Amino acid sequence: MTKRGVLGALVGALMVVSTGCSEECVDQFDCTSEKGTPGQGKQWACVDNKCVARDVTTPPEEETDAGTQTDAGTQTDAGTQTDAGTQTDAGTQTDAGTMTLQEGEACTNTTSCMAGLYCDGSGGSKTCQPLHIAVTRKLTGTNTTEAVVVRYKTPGSNPATGTSDVTKLSEGTGQSRSPRWNKDGTAVAFVDASGNTVTLVTRNIPLVAAQKNELTTATAAGTSDFRYMEWAPSASIAWATQTGASVSGISTILGTGGDVQTVTTAGVFPSWSADGSSLAYSSGGVGLLTRAAGATSSTPVTGAGAQSEQPLHNAANNILLYLSVDTSKPAAEQTEQFGTDAVPLSQLYTIAASGGTPELIAATTEVDATNAAGPVRTYIANHTWSPGGTHVAYVRVFYVKTAAGGVICSGTADCGGRQGNAIYVRGIGTDGKPTGGELLLANEATLPSFSPDGRFIAYSSGGRLRVQRINPEATDEASLKVGDAIIHTWTGSTVSTGGGDDDRPRWQPRGP
Repeated sequence: MTKRGVLGALVGALMVVSTGCSEECVDQFDCTSEKGTPGQGKQWACVDNKCVARDVTTPPEEETDAGTQTDAGTQTDAGTQTDAGTQTDAGTQTDAGTMTLQEGEACTNTTSCMAGLYCDGSGGSKTCQPLHIAVTRKLTGTNTTEAVVVRYKTPGSNPATGTSDVTKLSEGTGQSRSPRWNKDGTAVAFVDASGNTVTLVTRNIPLVAAQKNELTTATAAGTSDFRYMEWAPSASIAWATQTGASVSGISTILGTGGDVQTVTTAGVFPSWSADGSSLAYSSGGVGLLTRAAGATSSTPVTGAGAQSEQPLHNAANNILLYLSVDTSKPAAEQTEQFGTDAVPLSQLYTIAASGGTPELIAATTEVDATNAAGPVRTYIANHTWSPGGTHVAYVRVFYVKTAAGGVICSGTADCGGRQGNAIYVRGIGTDGKPTGGELLLANEATLPSFSPDGRFIAYSSGGRLRVQRINPEATDEASLKVGDAIIHTWTGSTVSTGGGDDDRPRWQPRGP
């Protein structure tokens, strides 16, 4: 058994957030996968993200014409689920003309494209194309990292396959890292260290050569690096300040440029609220705090406890997801020594941002008590919300306790064959309480991230970026995954994971 770095996890929405509708399919192949054959003389069509069986001889209807499949006289009759008074009302965000265009079809806005797609291009040549994922990769045999973007699948492939093509965001030869999207999915911010100066820059999507907007240098911002950076859903980019080995204090700058604003002189892990007007963060010995835009002081989140850390907002409500040790245990049982590092044995909780009673989502555990090396123990790391707040994901870290301290599992006999990191998904109600049990998504995997439409999870495993389609309605592990994971293979590089949340893959937002 070998010691490993503790890796992370993230998961996201199992319901559609950007449009407000629940999706059954992205294309006709999804219908076949989930429902089987449609019957003799029939073929599946994916209409408004619902599977519809049509006659093979029937010409396809105009998908975006208000007088076709969404006509009051058809299957979406005003007296049915798509009544003008429901979520598909022409006056709401899921208008009859939205979410009907398939990959490769001409579009004018992303809301017309089906789940997993973005209206990409310029001028009159825009088409619905697979969403991008921004991630940091590490060049093989070096310590060089590069911020890159890649489509979640090879455009046009069905079934989907991974792509070997990546687009480097920086145009120099040095380091770049930590790419973050704006809320519209039209620009990416990242740390550019390709020259002699560490700079926070943005690039527009689609990329144009020699086009970048330098927002500030690290020196001008009073930091040596930009840590735990976040942009969407705010107009401003927030980060934690680093001085030497110390990281503390939060600053912001508008994504379009301007002056650096010092928000707090202490604290880390900023997380923007759903409307981007306030942020939550954690501060050692204090716990969780919130700070409204323009406020001169922060408000502690009462009930969370002084050892709470890493709060995360979702895009739907004002409930925070965070880590904390079990303070009911003796202090000696709240941390474990892994080599030279004392690691908190964290559990996962939710709490209202305004304060209240914490809800336990995922606890530390002991399993395989008959194991020869003693029980295999677990704690929680690198958590995340789904965009809609309906689910969370996290990494459960498996380890054994030895006389010298904790040792992360690596699949050997002294851990009962268990791997060190496993991604789990669990449902969450609107009250922040868990619904159902935790479902295993992937073993020996870390840093998962949900697509904005809630149909896919990107994560790292074996140094590769992987994308797994999921079933939003799954109640057991057997039905959670739909098909095989898409595996991206890049020559001469692997996905960087050593930076934890800084290295988490980020999906391109579909916009407001």
